[in-house]
Amino acid sequence: MKTAIATTLFAASVTCFGLAACSEQTENDAARTADMAAEDAAANAEVAGEAIEEGAIDASEAVAEGASNLADELREGDEEEPGPAPITGDNIQE
Repeated sequence: MKTAIATTLFAASVTCFGLAACSEQTENDAARTADMAAEDAAANAEVAGEAIEEGAIDASEAVAEGASNLADELREGDEEEPGPAPITGDNIQE
């Protein structure tokens, strides 16, 4: 009977150590996975930041070109000499 109890305790001890080792390996794997996920997230954020920056550059260039075109069109279409205000007749250029 004492041998059976001792054998059972020994088997339980070995099982606990095995589970502890398994748990430690699982913990290490989880930490490694979390580190890799953080690295991936940082890399993705950098790529997204670059894409946003390129989009902002393209947008600002398009706005500048549009503003330049508008200024040119306004200058070309401005053939009238300023005159009196249509309602009051006041000369607003004086």
